[in-house]
Amino acid sequence: MQYPTNLTDALEFIWGEGILSPGGTEEVAQMLEGIDLCGRRVLDIGSGLGGIDVLLAAKHGAAAVIGIDVEPQLIDSARDLAAKKGLAGRVTFQLVTTGKLPFADASFDLVFSKDAMVHIADKLAVYSEVLRVLKPGGWFIAADWLWSEGAAESAVVHAWLSKMQLTFAFTQPADALQALIDAGFAEPGVTDRRHELQEGNRKEVALLEGPIRQRLAAIVGTEMAESRLASAKGRQAALDSGCLIPCHLRGRR
Repeated sequence: MQYPTNLTDALEFIWGEGILSPGGTEEVAQMLEGIDLCGRRVLDIGSGLGGIDVLLAAKHGAAAVIGIDVEPQLIDSARDLAAKKGLAGRVTFQLVTTGKLPFADASFDLVFSKDAMVHIADKLAVYSEVLRVLKPGGWFIAADWLWSEGAAESAVVHAWLSKMQLTFAFTQPADALQALIDAGFAEPGVTDRRHELQEGNRKEVALLEGPIRQRLAAIVGTEMAESRLASAKGRQAALDSGCLIPCHLRGRR
């Protein structure tokens, strides 16, 4: 289990209800720019607590959203959130295992993923599966944490990762783009968003250095609150060094 309750409670406190990564509503809107989801069927890979899936339906008009994840406690929490928001009929969640997606060919108008594919090492395999389940003309849109050449040997990166409870499988932007091409996507693209995330992360560090950390500690304990601050500072150093490169990915079938 990479996402125990004390960690998800902390991340949700920092980033918003049902959200496990930075950016929230605004970044999802940026990712979906030019995409009309009204009446569409969407798959979300790595749905976490379900906040993004609720957003895709309630704000962006998706007719049906299926969120998948590999951790059962996340699926349970996501189902509770969808029910709380009155969206249980349109937003559903499914526990999966790694590997082939459990859906028929050409099942979805959009495959979405936000900051979850960093846990998947074989990018070509997952991109190929995404392409398979997309309908012709459908889009794959994702946010992923990538890194620069040489980042694996960076002392800054090692210092950051040493403060993390999570395990990651980073790749370089050029390799991610090539994997999209090799998988067969039309209009593949990888957009560097490091500068935007640098600014957002600075705000997070400032918040966690202030009184909000005491409020967080009251919810998840002092150790977890201090861990989140240390992680945010380490992430900032990795971003500032140029080693950590958060990106948006796109491709069309």
